[in-house]
Amino acid sequence: MIRIPHKILVLATLAGSAVSLQVLAAENLQASSSQSLKAGAANYDLIDVYKLAIQNDAQLAAAKAGAKATEEQAPQARAQLLPNLSLTANTQYNKQTTGLEQQANNKKNFNSYDWGATLTQPLFNLNSWFSYGQAKAFSSQAKYQFAYQQQNLILRVSEAYFNVLRAEDSLVTAKAEEKAVKQQLDQATERYNVGLVAETDVLEARAVYDNARVIRILAENKVSVSHEQLRVITNQAIEHIGKLKKSMPVVAPIPAVANDWVQKAVVNNLSLKAAKEGVQAAEENIKAKKSGHAPTVDAFASYTYNSTDLTKGSQVPNTDNFYTGKGDQTVFGLNLTVPIFSGGATSSQVREATYKMEQSQENFDKLLRETNSNTRSYFLTANSDVDRVKAQKQGIISAESALKATISGYQVGTRNITDVLDAQQKLYASQRDYLNARYDFIINTLKLKQSAGTLSPSDIQDLNKWITFKKGESISSGIK
Repeated sequence: MIRIPHKILVLATLAGSAVSLQVLAAENLQASSSQSLKAGAANYDLIDVYKLAIQNDAQLAAAKAGAKATEEQAPQARAQLLPNLSLTANTQYNKQTTGLEQQANNKKNFNSYDWGATLTQPLFNLNSWFSYGQAKAFSSQAKYQFAYQQQNLILRVSEAYFNVLRAEDSLVTAKAEEKAVKQQLDQATERYNVGLVAETDVLEARAVYDNARVIRILAENKVSVSHEQLRVITNQAIEHIGKLKKSMPVVAPIPAVANDWVQKAVVNNLSLKAAKEGVQAAEENIKAKKSGHAPTVDAFASYTYNSTDLTKGSQVPNTDNFYTGKGDQTVFGLNLTVPIFSGGATSSQVREATYKMEQSQENFDKLLRETNSNTRSYFLTANSDVDRVKAQKQGIISAESALKATISGYQVGTRNITDVLDAQQKLYASQRDYLNARYDFIINTLKLKQSAGTLSPSDIQDLNKWITFKKGESISSGIK
């Protein structure tokens, strides 16, 4: 079992960022080379499956690539504020003919070439400055969106893992029910053969048995389907996974007040943080579009060198000097551009950016309300699951007692086969509901933490403590 060092969790907490917690803990799990994946091993626990998902999940990989691509917008926008240096060069061969009245045309064939360098530095460009601010906001948004996908991977892995266990436990229950009903069918057949019961008892028992077989077949298929859903995330066939211990505590979420969870969600929810950065980007975009009315100032310097054979050797008029055919030029200057009229395009772009900012703000408000509502709902559901698990556990005890009493009554003739079969069905239904309630509690608790923005790989670590490969320790071990 791989343990996340306590100091990593402390550092992440001090950083005050859910992103730090996701990255540090996930990297720690991946870096544990001394405890490599059990590729080809028979058993996988929750940590093993999570590590496979980190390496192979296509959704997470796509999110990572998308985040890195968006982050490149910031250096691209910053480049518009930095110096720009360019170099040009040209060479050409010329054939020139000059027409003359008194003599034959003058023909010259010559080669010429030139090269130059230009340095430009923006001094005042509001559009580039605000565009850089927008790009930084997009970059921050991408980081939060990727961190959310990291959290979402934890939830998806947990759901897929426990859905496999849920399906396997349902199959155990279905097989046990089928076996119990088959025994009742055999007993009814024997009693009918010796004349103790009517044929209707046999027919009723057979009908229930056939239905139990159907339930078992459906359960077997559900196990196969759940394994395929797990394969989508891990990209690997996993045949055997650890079971959930029956000793795993089912306790209400802490803190025990819904408003405390809502306050956490408002501060830490990664989707909210990403949406907030989206609003910031939209505000910077408005500033950038408004700056289309502002002038721009650039400083520039250039140097040009040229050489041509056309004038080489020619005498400079009225002097004893001759042209060498070579020359250069150095220029320094400022370039001022003042937009006067652009056909109304700039004003239209400002209005467009304003509407987009309003859209981003409304989407943020909507997400904030949904986050508040979802957090409260998950909190209430998780607490309800705690009570449901307790009630279902007591329900199993009551159903077992009722079944024993019904069987005793059937043996002395005060109850019929229908009563026995109904009591059996209620018992196994109670067992299925109890198992489902425990798995629902786990998933709803993780959803609550994700909504509050606190879900991290340490939650996988905590859950993995309650995974076992010993048959007698699993929650379904008592089903017979």
